[in-house]
Amino acid sequence: MHFSPKTNRRLWPAGLFALLTACAAPPGGGLAGDPQDSCGPQVVVFVNAGDLFAEPPRRTQPPTAEELAAELTRENAALERLQIAFDALLYCRWTEVRVIRADATSGRFPPAELPQRLTAAEGRLRQDLARASQARDRMQARNARIEAAVEAVSPGTRAAIAGQQAAGRPRAVASAPIVLRVRPDASGPVVGRLPAGTEVSLQPAPGGFVLAEGGGQRGYAPNNAFTLLPAVPVVTGPDRLRSLAATNLARREGFIESVALANRSGLQRFEPAS
Repeated sequence: MHFSPKTNRRLWPAGLFALLTACAAPPGGGLAGDPQDSCGPQVVVFVNAGDLFAEPPRRTQPPTAEELAAELTRENAALERLQIAFDALLYCRWTEVRVIRADATSGRFPPAELPQRLTAAEGRLRQDLARASQARDRMQARNARIEAAVEAVSPGTRAAIAGQQAAGRPRAVASAPIVLRVRPDASGPVVGRLPAGTEVSLQPAPGGFVLAEGGGQRGYAPNNAFTLLPAVPVVTGPDRLRSLAATNLARREGFIESVALANRSGLQRFEPAS
C-alpha cells in the first residue's frame, strides 16, 4: 500500500490467496514456522522472500547494460513476491485478531483473557514489522547502488522517471470488501461498496481516509483498506533498461509505503476496546 505493465492486476488476489492458504514451509531447509503461530506459514514465506535482498551481487567491475537489465528483471520479480508475501502475512494477522475477538464473544475462553491474547498477537505483529523494516532497509541500500549503475550506463534515467512519477494518482486494490462513505468519516452515509480486489485510484483525504474511485463507485474509505499498486512510470523511448528501472522503483516504493502504513495503523486493531 506491485507489477509490470503486462501484469494482469485482477489476478493478484489469486496469488495472495495461494499464500494465505499455504500450509507448509518451502523446500530447501528454510525458516521453520512457529507451531503455536497460526500465521506461521505466511511468516516463512515472507522471511524467505526478504532474504533474497540480503546480499548484493559480487562484481569486480561496473556492470554492463545487459547485466543490469538481467539484475533488474530478477529483482522486480523478487519485489513482487515480497509484496504479496507481506500482504498475505498482514491479512493473516488481521484475521487472527478477528478470531480472538469472536472467540471471546462466543465464550470459547474467559473475556478476562482477551487483553493477554491480544497482547501476544500484537507481539507477533511487531516481530513481523521489524522483519519488514529490515527488508526495507536492505532494499534501500541496494537501491543506491542500482540507481547509480543505471545512471552510469543510461544517463538521464533518474530525471525521466522522476518526471513521469510527478503525474497521476496512486492506484490500489481493495484488500477486502469495502464500504464507501459520502464523507471522510466512519459515521458518514454509505454511498457504495467495493468488492475485494477492485482496482481504484486514490486521493488523500482528512482523518486517515482516502477518496477512492473505481469499479463505477466513488466515495471515502480508510486508507489502510487498500493495497497500493506501483505507479509504473511510462518512460519514453526504446530503452528497456529505463523501463525496468522505473518498474523497480515503483515496486520498491510500494513496499516501503506498505510498511509505513502497517506501522502507522496496524497496531490499532489490537486495542482491547476497539
